[in-house]
Amino acid sequence: MAEFKKRLRRWLPTADTLERTRGFGWLGNYLREHPRLWVLHRRGVALGVALGIGIGVFPVPLQMPAAMLAAVALRANVAAAAAATWLTNPFTMAPIWALAAFLGSFVVPHGAPGTPAPAGVDWVWSSPATWPAALWQQATSWGPALLVGFPIAGVVLGVCAYALVYWGWAVLIRQERRRRLGRVTRD
Repeated sequence: MAEFKKRLRRWLPTADTLERTRGFGWLGNYLREHPRLWVLHRRGVALGVALGIGIGVFPVPLQMPAAMLAAVALRANVAAAAAATWLTNPFTMAPIWALAAFLGSFVVPHGAPGTPAPAGVDWVWSSPATWPAALWQQATSWGPALLVGFPIAGVVLGVCAYALVYWGWAVLIRQERRRRLGRVTRD
């Protein structure tokens, strides 16, 4: 388990890295004062991964800061939450959106009225005041089933990720204990 934690620490950002990253300096300072949010333990990492994947499902800007803030609020591992948002990328978004549309179709009736907006939304990144309107225009162009499916897919994928990480961590602990017991009995 110690070797696994060493490898995991190499992949995850540190408080120093966050302090030097523009926009995340405040979080690095906060994590120094609250180290429990940075410790690698099974529950914290599993919850951090679940939050990161659950929030990462939503196709909105600033997924990583949102996941990090949620991790701080729920006392999860902040680095795991930030890293888990990276699992949603252009290659994985198509299956995630398909899952969201599939799950949303169970909630939204098939004949639900929808007024799709034009597919091309002009985001003006240099003007944050225009972001809410552009986000709303983008969201309404996706359709009701997909919009309802995003939160459902976030919960489903988050719960599955929590269970997978929690169970996988328990398997690693058992393997490490067996290895140690085997070493003690051989000596």
